[in-house]
Amino acid sequence: MRQFIVPSMPDSRGILTLTGKDFRYLHHVLRLQPGDAIHVRLPSGALQTMAVASISGHSINLSACQEGETQETGVTAAELEAAEPSNRISLWLFQFMPKAQKMDLIIRQATELGVTHIVPILGATCQKGAACQREERWERIIREARQQSGSPVETKISSPCNLTEALNLWKASCEESPCGVILYEKNQHTKSFHQALNVPVPCVAGLVVGCEGGITSNEIQLLVDAGFIPVHLDTNILRAETAALYGLAVMQNLLTERQLWQSSVSNF
Repeated sequence: MRQFIVPSMPDSRGILTLTGKDFRYLHHVLRLQPGDAIHVRLPSGALQTMAVASISGHSINLSACQEGETQETGVTAAELEAAEPSNRISLWLFQFMPKAQKMDLIIRQATELGVTHIVPILGATCQKGAACQREERWERIIREARQQSGSPVETKISSPCNLTEALNLWKASCEESPCGVILYEKNQHTKSFHQALNVPVPCVAGLVVGCEGGITSNEIQLLVDAGFIPVHLDTNILRAETAALYGLAVMQNLLTERQLWQSSVSNF
C-alpha cells in the first residue's frame, strides 16, 4: 500500500497545504487531480485517507475524507491501521559502513522491512570518507522507501559513529533484555539463527553486519562482550548489501513466527 508521509498536521479546518518538493511529487509525479484520494501518514503516526481539495500554481490542498466515501484504493486508512500489528518487535541494524551506493541500498531495504533503527558504524576496515555528507540523502531514502512500501514504522538513522558509541546507544535505548546477533563469516564458535534466538521473544532485537572488509577480531570481541551472538550463515559468500537483507529477513521472520506461536499457546 503506497502512502505519503507529510511533514505537518492539518490545520483547524482539516486542510493540509503542501508546497515545494511535496507539491511537485503529488502533482507532477503521482499526477493527482482534485477529488483523487491518497493515504497520508501524519507526524503523529496515524494513517489518514485524504483527498485533493484544490491545486494552485505552486501548492496542493488535501482534506480528510469522510468515513464511508468510496476511494480508488478500495480500502480505508482505518482498515489498514487496524491490520497493523500492535506488538511489533523493534529491530535494529548495526551496519559497518560499506561503499556509499551499497549503504544507500541497505538503508532502503531495511526501511522497507520495517527496521526501527539503523546505526552506521565506522569500523577498522571501513573505507575513509564513506559517510561524508550522506545523512540528508539517507533521510530522503528512508522517506521514499516508507512511502513506496507503506511501512508504518518510523525508521530512524543515527549519525555514523564508532563501535563503542554504537554499543552505548544500544544499551541506553534498550530498557528490557534485547537479543543481538552478529553475522560472522567464520564458523568457529558460532551458532545458527535458531540457536541464537532460542530465548523468550524480545521486544528489541539487533543485527550486526560487516562491510566489504569484514569485522575485525577485536570488534567481534567487543560485540560478544556486549551480549551479541556470532551467527554463521551456511550459504555462499554474500555481499554486504545481500547479507544485510538476508539476515534481517531471517531474523524478523523467526522472531515474528515465535511471537505468534507463543501468543497462540498462551491463548490455548
